[in-house]
Amino acid sequence: MVSTSAQTVQPTITSSPPNQTAMFMLLIALVSLLGASVFFQPLLPIIAVAFVFGVGFFNAFSFRSLYFTLLCCFLIVSPAIPISERHFSKPISIGGAYPQDFAMLFLFAVALKEQLVQARSSLTLRFSLTEKLFFFYSAAFFISLVVGFLNGNKFSFILGDLRDFLYLSLFWVYLWFMKTSDDVDAAFHLFVGVSFVFALVGFLDDALLRNFARYNSGISFLLVGATLMVVSMLLVADYSSRRKTLFFVLLVMLGGIFITFTRGLYLGFFVGLIVILLALGNKQSLRLLLSVGVLSAVVFFGSLALGFSIDKFVNLTTYRGSAVVGDLDISSTERILEVISVLNEFPLHPFFGAGAGGTVAVYKFGDVNTKEGIIDWWFIHNNYAQALHKSGLVGFIALMALWLGAVFQGFKLFRQSVSPTKRMILLSSIGTLVAFLICSITSPILTYINTNFLNALLFAAIAFFEKQSAHAS
Repeated sequence: MVSTSAQTVQPTITSSPPNQTAMFMLLIALVSLLGASVFFQPLLPIIAVAFVFGVGFFNAFSFRSLYFTLLCCFLIVSPAIPISERHFSKPISIGGAYPQDFAMLFLFAVALKEQLVQARSSLTLRFSLTEKLFFFYSAAFFISLVVGFLNGNKFSFILGDLRDFLYLSLFWVYLWFMKTSDDVDAAFHLFVGVSFVFALVGFLDDALLRNFARYNSGISFLLVGATLMVVSMLLVADYSSRRKTLFFVLLVMLGGIFITFTRGLYLGFFVGLIVILLALGNKQSLRLLLSVGVLSAVVFFGSLALGFSIDKFVNLTTYRGSAVVGDLDISSTERILEVISVLNEFPLHPFFGAGAGGTVAVYKFGDVNTKEGIIDWWFIHNNYAQALHKSGLVGFIALMALWLGAVFQGFKLFRQSVSPTKRMILLSSIGTLVAFLICSITSPILTYINTNFLNALLFAAIAFFEKQSAHAS
């Protein structure tokens, strides 16, 4: 018999202090204040964030409230993007630190505090395959970190890679607070809700105020995951009474994806969608595929009615940057040159790479952020080439083992599951992981600050159900 004593039972993320409702409303008000205050006083958002987490230190907020804050900071209040990129908000940064960085660190602190004062259950004591693979990847990263310091790589670049890794390490925080399927489901729904606001405001901003400029894709990759979650809800979960609402949410999400004008994002979303439909393999999948096609057509032709044109669509999805030489596709050419440069330098450090913060000499055509010519470039767009360059074969193998292992485990668990909630979570996780693997051919979202907190959630969801399945058997 499994013990249910006070020493072994841990509170779920749905449990809350007595005044949680009032404090949650205060949190929403403060997050709104963060966005509004950007236009008046840059220091005010930082003060507000400090207040939120100062109060949170005394257990005024639940994990869910802090997680909600993290989502709002990334998607709405302070996107971690260059200031030149399009977004209805501008990044809030002091010394390179964003408000969400404080949220992330505080989540670690809260989880650590709980682990020190609470006994772990037999469920949490068992390590799943995903956890073991995450340990392997973590070891490879720390080797890369040491190599980066030994090679004298630029300190700010090393810190940037470390921050990216810390966001991915929220995996352990999520997993600690996941006690039931409802906890995982709540985290997914909160993500979809905040992403919906981002997609709606972003589309209106781009269509009505910017006349369809190429909207920021660094943040918009999150919409791939959110949209596939909505698709999974329509396919698996029992939401028959909310189908009209979900289809409207799906329409808005597709609009948000459309205005990125990013081919790699489009391809990744399409492949992720196909994987989800093939995993189910029933007539309902075909009907939903047709529905997605119809809604995509509504978005496209609706944009044409607002003054958009097919020529502009081709131009926005083909060129990037201000220096366009003839018919040369600048975006693709620079990415190819980055990969060639990585392969040229690979023999110099094949096993452990150039280390965290490593750069590669590559020709850039120049845009608002960089000068034209050969420069030491740190943001290698092909994630596979980036992993190979910074962490060598060891890090590359660790990264692939983590991602492909999670996909394999997620699919296996999905085939065994009968719970609609569990199947929805696993199906959307599989689709998003595969979509990101495709997107990472052109954008490094497997290890990117703006997507790592979501990647961590997907890994944690799969690991949770692995542990739950092992515990039940």
